[in-house]
Amino acid sequence: MENQPEEKNEIPTPPPAKVSVRTMQSDIKSIQESGGQMPQPYIAEINPLAKEINESKEVSFQAPALGSNVSGYSGPEEPMFQTKPPSSLPPGKKTESTEKNAKVPQKKSKTFMRILGIIILAAILGFGGYYLTTNIIKGKKAAPSPIVSALPEAEIIIPAPEKIPTPVAHVSLFNAPVIQEEEIISVLTLENINNALIAVANTTPANNLKEVVLRGENQTLINFSEFLPVLLTELKSEEIAGFFEDNFTAVVFSNLNGQWPGYIAKLKSTATIDQGQAFARQNLESSANLKNIFLEEPGAATAFKDGLAGSLAINTRYATFSKPGAAFNYGWINDNLVISASYAGLLEILKNL
Repeated sequence: MENQPEEKNEIPTPPPAKVSVRTMQSDIKSIQESGGQMPQPYIAEINPLAKEINESKEVSFQAPALGSNVSGYSGPEEPMFQTKPPSSLPPGKKTESTEKNAKVPQKKSKTFMRILGIIILAAILGFGGYYLTTNIIKGKKAAPSPIVSALPEAEIIIPAPEKIPTPVAHVSLFNAPVIQEEEIISVLTLENINNALIAVANTTPANNLKEVVLRGENQTLINFSEFLPVLLTELKSEEIAGFFEDNFTAVVFSNLNGQWPGYIAKLKSTATIDQGQAFARQNLESSANLKNIFLEEPGAATAFKDGLAGSLAINTRYATFSKPGAAFNYGWINDNLVISASYAGLLEILKNL
């Protein structure tokens, strides 16, 4: 048998064992390659014949350097954690430490805003205290605001309230006291005068006399120079005012024949009796409106005549009318002119003068 070379019984080297190993670097590489998915363990190959493995000891493996065979890797990478191991939570959830780290800038920002607000508030309080000290406590006036010229406004004139005069007390020309009644005549017309006198006459007993105080709208006494021209329209107020005082006495006398008005006017001190008598005779006897002195239609009139009246037998002038008791009488007693619509009324007036 030929010598043949010895055949070597060579056993092929088994392929290295693959062990799944996770390290921090393998997790980082897995996250970068997978786009944020769960990290995958690194597959490390172990040569069983390289050395014996003691089962009682742990075998530590070092993952190859990352980035050496990764496409698009620009490395070297910087470690993300220095002291703490990688989190085992999914990448979509933050750890408590991460949330605390995220809140740190917010706390710093809030602290800064609070400090800034305190500074602004302190500045406002300081300015306010300075203003109070300089302008109010020390009595200094603040600088006047600029004057802005405006268009002139229309002046509003508020009329002063109308003063209602205090009623003037009526002074009767009678020497003896006579019952008085007041009547208001808002508008001085013949009709209003007759209505006022009739109102008083209706409350006057027969064969009695009442004095009528005539006032205007504002409680003012009606003057004789205003009153007589309403009855005898030919007369002028100015002429009457030149001879007689404003104050006069009006009366109504009532008897079985009717209601008869009468009037007493005082001559002014600036006029003489002769002047007064001449004025009365000329203007009274020539008037075409003698009927206006009566409260009712007196009928037709006769011519004027001389007469005597009263206990003193004063001189009078009179004109009778067709109505019984109606007569226009006038005469003088001292400086008073007396006018009556009846002879009986004239006698009653003379009793009280």
